[in-house]
Amino acid sequence: ERRAWGLLNAAVATDIDGITFQIREKEFYDGSHPRKKELSGDFYRKAIQFIRLSGKSAGIALAQPEKLEFFHSIGVEFWKTLSWDLNNLALHESLQRTGKKVYVSTGMSGIEEIVALASRLNNIEFIHTQLNYNLADVNLKALSTIRQASQKPVAFGLHNDHHEVLFTSLGLEPDSIFFYIKDDSNEEHADDEHAIATKNLKHTAQMIKQLSVSLGDGEKRVQKNELHPEDDLVCQ
Repeated sequence: ERRAWGLLNAAVATDIDGITFQIREKEFYDGSHPRKKELSGDFYRKAIQFIRLSGKSAGIALAQPEKLEFFHSIGVEFWKTLSWDLNNLALHESLQRTGKKVYVSTGMSGIEEIVALASRLNNIEFIHTQLNYNLADVNLKALSTIRQASQKPVAFGLHNDHHEVLFTSLGLEPDSIFFYIKDDSNEEHADDEHAIATKNLKHTAQMIKQLSVSLGDGEKRVQKNELHPEDDLVCQ
């Protein structure tokens, strides 16, 4: 829990809008490794309250349906499902009944499965991501494909060791951007290569916010040449 609080404190001190914790399937927590030990319910109760008091949104990526009511009761504001649960209709229907938004990762699904789920559920947003480090497989143009085919908002989730892809994704106008974080210790990190280190977190969040402004509204306007005023009347 010490490392979890360290990450949480680093995250709330930045411009990010929301923070999620990932709750893996029950079998994952077999105690064979420090990261395979579950955090306590008391930790999550305090953490969710801390996130919300800090002005951020608190979310849970949930793979244990039996814990849904607990997290719902302590004030979780949105849900996320993992890539292999896109076709887990029982889980999705349970999440929908809470009335809270659900972000659906599509890392292991094709467009047909995505469209089929979109036709069944209302309060969802898809997350386009990939589960390998091949830069070509990031395929950011799929954001537009999923958005058009599903008629749902689409986010981008970083699973690539080229962290600059976060900034490239802005050109495809994702509704949200998800990325993992890690602390600056020499201890093992579960999502090491594609996670943003806490020492870089504030800068990364600031750059995402600032660069998104450069997209503008798409309207082409006549602009005064403020860089070289003497050239205002030069024809080319």
